Amino acid sequence: MQPIYVYLIDDDQDLLDYLETAMTSDERQIITFSSAQSFLSQVENVNPAGCVVLDVNMPEMDGLELQAKLNEMKFALPIIFLTAHAEVPMAVKAMQAGAVDFIQKPVQPEELINCISRVIDTPQTKLPSAEETDLIKKTVSELTPREREVMTLIVKGASNKEAAQSLDISPRTVEIYRATVMRKMDSPNLPDLVRKAIAIGM
Repeated sequence: MQPIYVYLIDDDQDLLDYLETAMTSDERQIITFSSAQSFLSQVENVNPAGCVVLDVNMPEMDGLELQAKLNEMKFALPIIFLTAHAEVPMAVKAMQAGAVDFIQKPVQPEELINCISRVIDTPQTKLPSAEETDLIKKTVSELTPREREVMTLIVKGASNKEAAQSLDISPRTVEIYRATVMRKMDSPNLPDLVRKAIAIGM
């Protein structure tokens, strides 16, 4: 069985070493790069049976800039972004530009392995069908006005506290609305909710 090649790009060498040790197996080959430039210098040698895991915030060339260059090159491998909570708005932009998922730091190897498995099993070019998009729109239309306000803020990366300040309600109330939105939208996590919002141009 051909292994999956995972290209990890992050300027945190300790994190690279940790993930490489924890994730390498007969099924996965982990290749690490400490900068966007070092990956670009080797991009012609990338194995098509794999994916890229890319940090958003890096010096000299950040993850979004690297993604833009890869898009110009018609780079075909799916990209998963790693992001701190404050960088969620950047991760949303990354998904609008074609990234297939993002994971918030600190990341656990098991979480990243599960995400990679989902990405590899789902073609990068797969777009929501008309039926799926209609269902998302219908579900959003059935949210209360306040729930839609909360959803809009959280998919833009607002924390519960920031959303509370914007809506002049308590963070605990936002937390309750957020849980309700996730349940009604059938979204197990924030990336899934963001994907659905992007699919309907929200």
